[in-house]
Amino acid sequence: GPWQVGHCSAEQFAERYACFAQAMKAVDHGIKLLACGDVRMDWNQTLLQKAAEHIDYLTLHLYHGYSRFGMNEHTPKDERYKAMVSFPEWTRASIQQLREMFSSNQRYAHLKLAITEYNTMYAPNTIRKGLPHEHTLEAAVANAANLNEFIRNSDLVEIGSFSDLVNGWLGGCIRVGDFYADQFRGKSTGWSGKSLTVYGTPTYHAMKMYANRDLGHVVNSHTECGTFKVDSLVSAVPQLDHLLDLDVVACINLNGDKLTVFIVNRSLEAALTEVQLAGFADSGTARLFELTANDYESINSVHNPDLLVCVSHELQFSQSQVSCQLRASSVYVLEITR
Repeated sequence: GPWQVGHCSAEQFAERYACFAQAMKAVDHGIKLLACGDVRMDWNQTLLQKAAEHIDYLTLHLYHGYSRFGMNEHTPKDERYKAMVSFPEWTRASIQQLREMFSSNQRYAHLKLAITEYNTMYAPNTIRKGLPHEHTLEAAVANAANLNEFIRNSDLVEIGSFSDLVNGWLGGCIRVGDFYADQFRGKSTGWSGKSLTVYGTPTYHAMKMYANRDLGHVVNSHTECGTFKVDSLVSAVPQLDHLLDLDVVACINLNGDKLTVFIVNRSLEAALTEVQLAGFADSGTARLFELTANDYESINSVHNPDLLVCVSHELQFSQSQVSCQLRASSVYVLEITR
């Protein structure tokens, strides 16, 4: 952007990128290079036309906040919630546009996507007045559903980097201390005295639920559930009229004996959900990992760092059907081993 030193047009960037790329690959042909993409497709089109042969990954930054819908702190919080958890719809729209662009020309067929920054943006911060932006359970639901979209598009999206990791202006998924002053080794009125307390936000615990699962391939799944609508005050948005309450993606491991189902209940209501296994396993014990709280605005803090953590339950199932009680605005991972 224009706030950065050396910012230039897409044409200038493509020319500079190609020069740097050729020089770097002349030294080490095995390196992989990322070119700065944009959610604006005219930028990407110009870049690819001029430099596609030198690009391995096109990058995107995906941020999501109330202002995108013309909302603010005065908008009823349930309406803000519905807007925030529509994060994957925006991700899907951007990825689909790039998928179509990559398939439009054989020169682009080798390209992959790197989502080098993504996060929900709480501005203004309505949870902790005057304190750093904090990730609520609501943010974890939005970010987990967004991860589901990455998984659905994992043939194209090979890199996904959360921003910020620790502290930061958006409120990192890991926090050290609880006040801006803690980050700069100062003290302010209301300072907790706990500047060395390290804790994970709900978003951290959601990411931990997704990490290091035994996944090999995405498998087809079909979801039947209720829907919700986002009443955006801004017209230039994806279709947000009939969004599924449950955002679901399923994967099987390479051995073919473990099924993992990622389920995000974006609804403000609890649901008893029947997961049909289509003959994968007839009966046995499944494990359900859960991240939940009584209120979607719940947070962890230096005073209560483990209020929201992942817990697991064993579920007996039979006749290829697992019954899962899903709480409102919560994140789940269901594992079934054959």
